[in-house]
Amino acid sequence: MIIIFIIASIILAILLKKGYIKNEYLKTVFKCLLTSLVIASILEVTLFNFRHYESLLFKNERNLTHYNYSDGIICHDVCQVIDKENAYIEIYNIDSTINNIYLDFKSNDLLFIDYSLELSDEANKLYYEAGSRNYVSKIENSHYLKVNPSGKVKNLKINILESSGSFNLEKISINKKVPLFILNSRLLIVALAIFCILIINPKNNLYKLKYNFKKSQFVTLIIISFLSGILCFGTLLNPKSYSDNETSQYSQYKNLAESLSKGKFYLNLKVNDKLLDLENPYDTNYRDSQLRRYKDYYWDYSYFEGKYYTYFGIVPCLLTYLPYHLLTHNNLPNYIAMCIGIVFFITSSFFFMYELIKKYYPKTSYMWYTILSLFFLLASGLIVFSGEPTFYNMPIIYGLSFSLLGLSFWFKATSKENLNSKYLGLGSLCMALVAGCRPQLLLGSFFALPILGKYIFKKRELFSKKGLKNTFWFCLPYLIVASFLMYYNYSRFGSVFDFGANYNLTTNDMTRRGFRLDRIFLGLYYFLFAPGQITLKFPFIAPLPEKIISEGVSTFAPLPTSYLGVTVYEPMFGGFFFSNLICFLGLLFFKFKKQINNKELFTFSLVAVISTFLIIIADTEMAGILPRYLSDFGWLLNISTIIVILSLVNNAKLSIEVKKLLITFLVISMTFNALTFFLDKVSYSGYDILGYIYYHFYYLFMFWL
Repeated sequence: MIIIFIIASIILAILLKKGYIKNEYLKTVFKCLLTSLVIASILEVTLFNFRHYESLLFKNERNLTHYNYSDGIICHDVCQVIDKENAYIEIYNIDSTINNIYLDFKSNDLLFIDYSLELSDEANKLYYEAGSRNYVSKIENSHYLKVNPSGKVKNLKINILESSGSFNLEKISINKKVPLFILNSRLLIVALAIFCILIINPKNNLYKLKYNFKKSQFVTLIIISFLSGILCFGTLLNPKSYSDNETSQYSQYKNLAESLSKGKFYLNLKVNDKLLDLENPYDTNYRDSQLRRYKDYYWDYSYFEGKYYTYFGIVPCLLTYLPYHLLTHNNLPNYIAMCIGIVFFITSSFFFMYELIKKYYPKTSYMWYTILSLFFLLASGLIVFSGEPTFYNMPIIYGLSFSLLGLSFWFKATSKENLNSKYLGLGSLCMALVAGCRPQLLLGSFFALPILGKYIFKKRELFSKKGLKNTFWFCLPYLIVASFLMYYNYSRFGSVFDFGANYNLTTNDMTRRGFRLDRIFLGLYYFLFAPGQITLKFPFIAPLPEKIISEGVSTFAPLPTSYLGVTVYEPMFGGFFFSNLICFLGLLFFKFKKQINNKELFTFSLVAVISTFLIIIADTEMAGILPRYLSDFGWLLNISTIIVILSLVNNAKLSIEVKKLLITFLVISMTFNALTFFLDKVSYSGYDILGYIYYHFYYLFMFWL
């Protein structure tokens, strides 16, 4: 890869020097590409390999041949851990300066070992904990570890915390020369990162390019395809794509598709007699004391009058799972439905951003269109959907996609002097379908006020005798979808407005959850303002509260709160503003009223912020504090933020320094959100190739180990 980079750099340099590239914009792109290739190559052979050059100065390299296994490790032909509490390898009487340690474990399979290191040295007669590491047999740089003892090391102990299989310890060496690790993937990632940083510099002439769909559609299509490919590939590499298929909890849409194919709304799942006999089946603790979760009853399903249902929106099932089941008589894997949703979300987001800019900010450059589209996607939960490709995120991603598509069609309906009834109806259809995905997101329909307000109150082309046709096409989709959903709800729960969420067999009795004022402040803090945790270990961020794994069962550390009552929560990386600090601009949009200078857009931001708080309150009261709920309202704050940013950058008086600052915060936000893909390391255990990929990235970024 270094050779390819050098050849490409030479070719680009010649093309630029000889003046073969005439187009000034293309010339800028090629200059940025040349610079990124050169810098990435230099960094790879210098900074990222500084441990190699450091090790050239190490003296007294030698193998440690005398070591003992504890009783927790049994060795015959191979060694195997039989007692994790007492599994270690100990080396006595080393009496030597140690700069690094090299470990060589052999195994027939891809081997993962979690271990910690204990040392005794000149300053510590007794063992002290030096730290922990991960050994991966096929990642060579994981075999070397830099140590920093106090003087000469006397004894050394390697505690085997977890091992994926049996092994043989072939060699332990100290002060070994570290090879030059040239990683092709790191070269590509660093080159791409540098290229992106250079290309988005507001000083370059690319910002002179105005967005024109006909001229730029090919580039936009490439960006959408590349982003879709990367995220779908990440979804396929995610262990949760496969582990979740093994649990009935995540099979609700598959079960619903089977029932719908037979003309039933209830799920064809057997109800345990013990569950039928319970006076209150929604009492979690008592229910779990009488029945075994996942075995005697179906966790997180709606249970009503002796039958199981799913309370999640039916539309994603109708669009993906049901057609697949009818055509193949098989069940659609969740990760395939998620990949479809990811492509849908990316496409609808770019379409929405285009229509917003076309209608209100036609002079915006193509660079700002691209940057803000990427920011909107990442800050709205795109990485969460790929990193958590589970059934739970399906209604959200489809609901968001329909919301954005609906707004886009409404923008198109109002792009000319008179309303376009075709696009008006398409927009209403998409917005109505949101109710069949994620009812909370239906608040997005209130954006009709700023978008269509002029046609309702001034031009009288809607909700008037003059606008009967437009009124018909605006209302008809809502009426049709609402009629179906009401019939669907009434057939299941005897109420047209009951989606069945309260009958959920989950962590608490939601039929008696009620509305508690104290929960609102808890939700606002943790959803919006709670600080996250930044670390020096990949992926450099950590969820709060931390997940605890005990005897194979994952639990969460208690959530710090003074609220006395049932608090439903899952760990997440701080509140929304911690990873998207720039979105304070959207929250404080009223401070930029002069810059926005458009009543429709100002009202648009007002609706977005009010809807944000309403959704947070609804989620907190009805369900709890869960990371996926950030996507319920994050897109709204992002829209308000983007309106403020577009208003600023289209102001000719805005200085280049302010533009740089805006781009810096946008990049920080996108980076934080991208890193969340790797947050749940525990889920990679048990999947060899996926674990290998995770640790490949781990050591790719942690080059100083």
